[in-house]
Amino acid sequence: MNFLRFPKLATPAACLLALAGTATAAYPGFSTMKPNGAQRGTDAKVTITGERLDDFEGMIFMSPGFTQKSVDKVEKNKVELTLGVGADIPPGYYMMRVRTKSGISHMRPFFVGQFPNAEEKEPNNDFEVPQPATLNTTVEGLVTNEDVDYYKVTLKKGERLSLEVDGLRLGYVVFDPYIAVLNKDRFEVANSDDTILHRQDGFLTMTAPEDGDYTIMVRESSYRGAGNNYYRLHIGNFRRPEAVYPSGGKIGSTTKVRFIDSTGESFEEDVKLPADTDERYMLLPKSQGAPPSGNPFRVSAFDNTLEAEPNNDIATATTSAGDPIALNGIISEAKDVDFFKIPLKKGMRLDLRCYAQTLGSPLDPVIGILNEKGGSLGNNDDGGGLRRLDSKLTVNIPADGNYFIRVTDHLERGGPTFVYRLEVVASEPELAFSSPEYSVNDTHLRQFVPVPRGGRYATLVNISRNNVSGDYKWTVPNLPPGVKLLNDVMPGNLPNTPLVFEAAADAPLGGVAVPIKLTSVDPAVKTVGKLRQEFDMVRSGNVRYYSEIEDQLPIAAVEEAPYSLEIVKPAVPLVAQGLMDLKVVAKRKEGFKAPIRVFMMWKPPGISSLGEATIAEGQNECSFTLDANANVAAGKWNFVVMGEAEAGNGRVYNASPFCEVTTVPAFMTAPAMALAAVEQGKETELTCKLDGVQAFNGDAQAEVVGVPDTITIESAKINKDTKEVSFKVKTNEKSPVGKQGNLFVMVKVPVDGGLTTHRIAVGSTLRIDKPRPAPAAAPAAPAVAANTKPGEAKPAAPAAPKPLSRLEQLRAEAQAKK
Repeated sequence: MNFLRFPKLATPAACLLALAGTATAAYPGFSTMKPNGAQRGTDAKVTITGERLDDFEGMIFMSPGFTQKSVDKVEKNKVELTLGVGADIPPGYYMMRVRTKSGISHMRPFFVGQFPNAEEKEPNNDFEVPQPATLNTTVEGLVTNEDVDYYKVTLKKGERLSLEVDGLRLGYVVFDPYIAVLNKDRFEVANSDDTILHRQDGFLTMTAPEDGDYTIMVRESSYRGAGNNYYRLHIGNFRRPEAVYPSGGKIGSTTKVRFIDSTGESFEEDVKLPADTDERYMLLPKSQGAPPSGNPFRVSAFDNTLEAEPNNDIATATTSAGDPIALNGIISEAKDVDFFKIPLKKGMRLDLRCYAQTLGSPLDPVIGILNEKGGSLGNNDDGGGLRRLDSKLTVNIPADGNYFIRVTDHLERGGPTFVYRLEVVASEPELAFSSPEYSVNDTHLRQFVPVPRGGRYATLVNISRNNVSGDYKWTVPNLPPGVKLLNDVMPGNLPNTPLVFEAAADAPLGGVAVPIKLTSVDPAVKTVGKLRQEFDMVRSGNVRYYSEIEDQLPIAAVEEAPYSLEIVKPAVPLVAQGLMDLKVVAKRKEGFKAPIRVFMMWKPPGISSLGEATIAEGQNECSFTLDANANVAAGKWNFVVMGEAEAGNGRVYNASPFCEVTTVPAFMTAPAMALAAVEQGKETELTCKLDGVQAFNGDAQAEVVGVPDTITIESAKINKDTKEVSFKVKTNEKSPVGKQGNLFVMVKVPVDGGLTTHRIAVGSTLRIDKPRPAPAAAPAAPAVAANTKPGEAKPAAPAAPKPLSRLEQLRAEAQAKK
């Protein structure tokens, strides 16, 4: 049994910006590769087109078996070379990158087939004058707008003719090829447009009904076509299985597999499975003529259970062992339902994932789990994720006992190729990592490591853990000579980390694809972390038509950059709930004055900052303000920035060395100050009550931050013994009426090396009110009667009016307005 590891395919996304010239590191463009494939065991003369290729050095092969025999011609936008294609490489597609002295390109696929190549020769768009073709040949062609390509083959009655087209999978654009076989009367004997296995790329098999010539037609399904609608058409008498059953097996085992054609005809072979899981593993038959591509096959660390018919209800359910287990079956006819019985324990949390369309099956699976009384614990239709119509269900088991898993098709269809594999597993330890997308709708940008001589390249990796904890270390074998990784430990308490690679000034130019991994510092922990980087193969806007997974990191030493960056080590620590300016200094080569965008590659938990800053043209500095929250952990953290600059006709990247920043607890804290209210033009005070003051030497300067210029708040001094501090507030007639919220007190505390900046009393508020209206004039005192007799008491003078509270004033003003 031949097997094919699932090819690692990606496509050019929107433009990958690059830089020409042999003196600076840049991205070469990689637009086309003609031919798009070759026969295994041969030497292939290949022409690459793109941009900034005049300093071409070689290819980076993402899979073994390929060699670069010679570089025959190099131009600015074109390279001609000869590739050796190993005889043992199974049919399929494999990824390659262009490497120049100045950078690494994105990936493109190269197809390996078992047939020799032939080229389309125009004109061949007339049914009456088709291009002759021979069986077991791969034709490389192009469908332009409204173009139809015709090929003629001669068959004997009963002879098998199989076609398969690679169009969308070549990774250029959203190309939807249509293929058909026509008889002499122009009637279609067989045709294919879309397939479950290959999406927009079709395949077909037919048996010649009589001796004679048959015409093969290739076109775009809507007769559109374009200048980059390339195809590889495989013409032969090979067998093209649509599905295999079972669709997976246990690692290291020998498994009997049945290859199933669209008609239901099948044949069996034994396959020896690899010793490790591989989500891209594929099968190719050995006893029959192998097709141009394999069938996906799941390789898992647990056993298989195969359905035993009849199993259409709970009473006849196929019995299986407990988790983990893989349940395999075929919904072989309309309205077929498969049941499996499995013993489970109370408290178990299980993932049930049904693979069908992921494996090329037309089944739209609906899965469910029931208890012994037929009560449902859950159902799922389209939650599988990998392909939209596959299913996934997570359940909690409420009690010990037997449970029943149900599988059927959403539309109650069925057929001989409606295979499925349902994996039932408890939560398994898993560790994976990948880099984020650095640009919207472009999964390729900066997903490789061109390290400039005498400089560095930085990338961020996000860590995904499932039942895995503790510190891990990076394992990066076979780095290019002169290149090293500057950080080797992945702390178990962090969700991500920057990886910084450095190249010696005299590092030889060269590059490789590296199988980077994470291994536990605890030898008792066997879980290994792997790179799982997803790339778009074909994308249009937000729609992904094809995407594949890569587990190797391409790394190369390239020419030096025209600038370098360094973070100035702070003289003081960053305090919790504090601020710090982190300065970045550039050193430019003579004559290089372009602006440099500077990216903050990583921030530890609890610290935020802007993601980028710019060193202006001809300038040499910029800074980032680090903002620590109240819960930031005390520790030492390695910061790194990476620069991006236009140099020549492309972008050049170079990263700084690591710079250590220390975080410590705050020297003081304070709650929000009590609300203070003042009228326009008057004065008041804001009072701050300090909590938890640590000892420090000298006086700290404190000021309230967040008010407009029309409000003056005097600063104050604080020492280690201060428990309360007041700030005098002065307003004028232009001070805005209303609340001034989100104020805080900035305190600069002296420490060894300088001042640390604290923010306390965050969320304080000052209210400005309109001036109160002048009080109404008091009534005149009554006159003393002129005839007051001597000795009589004079009337008492009226009492002075009682001062009104602010609330009473507001009420009086409201009453006066009525």
